[in-house]
Amino acid sequence: MFKNLRLNLVFCGFFLLAALFSLRLFDIQILHHSEYTAMAQNQHFANTPLIAKRGNIYTSDNYPLALTETRYFLYAEPNKINDPTSYAKTISMLLEQDEKKAVELELELKKNLSQKDLFWVGLERNLSLKQKQSIEDLNFEGLGFEDEYVRYYPEGSLASHILGFIRSDEDGNPKGYFGLEGFYNGDIRGVSGFIYQEQDAYGFPIAVGNYKRVLPKNGRGLVLTIDRAVQFLVEKELKSAVENYSAKSGTVIIVEPNTGRVIALANYPNFDPLNPLEVGGVLEGTRNLAIASTYEPGSVVKGLTMSAAIDLGKVTPESTYMDDGPKVFSGHLVDTWDGKHFGLETMVSILQHSNNLGAAYVGQKVGASNLREYFIKFGLGEKTAVDLEGEDTGVIRQLSDWRDIDLTTASFGQGISATPLQVAMAFSAISNNGNLMRPYIVSKIIDDFGNVISKFEPRVVRRVISRGSSETLVDMLTKAVSGGEAKYFISQKYLVAGKTGTAQIPIGGKYDPNKTNATFVGFLPKSRKFVMLVKLEEPTVSIFASETSVPVWMGIAESLAAYYGIPPDR
Repeated sequence: MFKNLRLNLVFCGFFLLAALFSLRLFDIQILHHSEYTAMAQNQHFANTPLIAKRGNIYTSDNYPLALTETRYFLYAEPNKINDPTSYAKTISMLLEQDEKKAVELELELKKNLSQKDLFWVGLERNLSLKQKQSIEDLNFEGLGFEDEYVRYYPEGSLASHILGFIRSDEDGNPKGYFGLEGFYNGDIRGVSGFIYQEQDAYGFPIAVGNYKRVLPKNGRGLVLTIDRAVQFLVEKELKSAVENYSAKSGTVIIVEPNTGRVIALANYPNFDPLNPLEVGGVLEGTRNLAIASTYEPGSVVKGLTMSAAIDLGKVTPESTYMDDGPKVFSGHLVDTWDGKHFGLETMVSILQHSNNLGAAYVGQKVGASNLREYFIKFGLGEKTAVDLEGEDTGVIRQLSDWRDIDLTTASFGQGISATPLQVAMAFSAISNNGNLMRPYIVSKIIDDFGNVISKFEPRVVRRVISRGSSETLVDMLTKAVSGGEAKYFISQKYLVAGKTGTAQIPIGGKYDPNKTNATFVGFLPKSRKFVMLVKLEEPTVSIFASETSVPVWMGIAESLAAYYGIPPDR
């Protein structure tokens, strides 16, 4: 009886063990078949990537901003090489002038060239044409070259924040970061090729194993909306402005209001996209302030507040407001920016004087719900969907968080945040009969032969205000410039519609009276060829937009008018 019991236990043990092995095999061979197949492939094959040629980037007038230079990858077929020592010594002397490095290279080359059971082995990457020709002149059997590609930028730092830059990813392959290089990386990087060689379990090549070469596919090119001449002009003037006004940074954006095409976009300081400066593990100056840096726009928002009031019929240009002193909202005292009071003000003179109290009065008439809705319709608080990597949304708080003081300050551009591009596009909507356009920078994606793969067209995001309201606001903004705080710096040749914004910078919960962001955004109302925003961060020669951003804007605008052949208004 005990014998039978022990025998049954042994049988049960074997049965359970067999069941466990069967379950494990089922798990490996059926449930995780693809994973283990991939692991086997990785163990059985060594592969060397062949990097694809990255697509070129051109301005709208066909000047190259980013090209790809051909370099050379030296490889060998060791089974065809009789004298590895001589090969290694000669090649190392050609490629390395430094004696110590030449010895190190010689040892590495000799090791690789001596592996007779390898079909193929990589030796050196990133060789110049001159180095390639020097090695070819040796007439050594068993050596060859694969083309490989290196990005370079013929215009240097021009349009660097538009372009972005290339760095190695976690696998060591080139990848685009920020700007167009990042946003369109999937299109312009191409598809890398590989050289496969079968190896045994110890990593040694199998002499009769598989060998396969997969050629890379070139990336696609981009044709931009950016005008090279305008971009060059803008960057030159912006650099001068930042230096002359001792500003921390500066941004200029120029768009076609009726299409959304971005004609120029620049920040200063800029950077060299080929060699972005790394300080403490951070790449300096690569952040695109036009789309990634939010700020309280200040008084430029008064143009949007007035647009909402006009569109809702709450006021007309002739409506009046009595400015008889500071007012209290939610227990907070609010005054004009300069402490001056003007008595009876029209809506036009509120814009001319950039009157905070007048803007607050208009905001109160519009109401918190309506004002927030119009801000969002103008594109604040959401991405513009521009085709650049790294865009921020800005902040328009939820309606439930708005108190009376929040409505008041939002009416003149405090307590909300936006990017410079959002502000530029909002004024583009005013210029463009009330229609908000999607800004875009790439007009076409092309192949190696210039054939168009994709073409991008202007797209209306939504109607923000009526056509009639738009025309009213254009007239009001024109009068705001001609009779406002910037009147001493305005163009003597052209009428200008726009709005200044001298916004104090919040620090530690309070506004610093000596630090401002100075903005002017506007357009030529007769032609409406472009809308331009100029923003200077913390100018110190003068903190006021009327004395900093305005003269910069006017200088660039007159040059643009001459470039486009726009006849003077007076």
